[in-house]
Amino acid sequence: HGVLRKGATGKNLEPHWTKTLEDGTKMEGGTLKLGTDRLEKIIAYGTEGGMVNYDDILTDAEINLMARYIQVEPPIPPEFSLKDMKDSWKLLVPVDKRPTKQMNKVNLKNVFAITLRDAGKLALVDGDTHKIWKILDTGYAVHISRLSASGRYVYTVGRDGLTTIIDMFYEEPTTVATVRLGSDARSVDTSKFKGYEDKYLIGGTYWPPQYSIMDGETLEPMKVVSTRGNTVDGDYHPEPRVA
Repeated sequence: HGVLRKGATGKNLEPHWTKTLEDGTKMEGGTLKLGTDRLEKIIAYGTEGGMVNYDDILTDAEINLMARYIQVEPPIPPEFSLKDMKDSWKLLVPVDKRPTKQMNKVNLKNVFAITLRDAGKLALVDGDTHKIWKILDTGYAVHISRLSASGRYVYTVGRDGLTTIIDMFYEEPTTVATVRLGSDARSVDTSKFKGYEDKYLIGGTYWPPQYSIMDGETLEPMKVVSTRGNTVDGDYHPEPRVA
């Protein structure tokens, strides 16, 4: 439903909203208009639109609490600045302390990265032998794993915003740096243009709505760019998520 509950893959869950239809008619709605009883039924039994039922997961008291909670204005989460990123940055192994050549015999062109979602880990699998090569700690619920242009590094980003860089030149894959992008993230990728291979890493966050530029080998934060702005209709958009 979005951090601010204005709607995403799920519907708008603001206490009150107004929108203008194509014919100029104003339409109003919101969780306050639905009321606690109706919201309890939606949470408990789901909807015809595809939302699942939660009556087998939440107690009646918890369903009532949730129904009342979403009738309150959502709090605005804290921002995450360049300084916050730099404070979270951990360079575990400097570039000059890393191997200068591949120290294993694994075919790096045939390695699978498998997300162990709820464990907050990543499994690297040797594609030639189909055996697990190494399981590493990552951010929670890794959303994506990216291979560097050189084929040496694997970058991961968890939905909690934690980004890691894994060096596959070691005898066993080793995490060499980490950094946090924000409180809710989805994707990272490295520069691929000739002459700039792996020089930069870009990461996008759902919250705060921004993207970050980092050093591609160390993850040192370099720049944060907000994506907040106006839509084509001229309306201010406070949450343009970056995926």
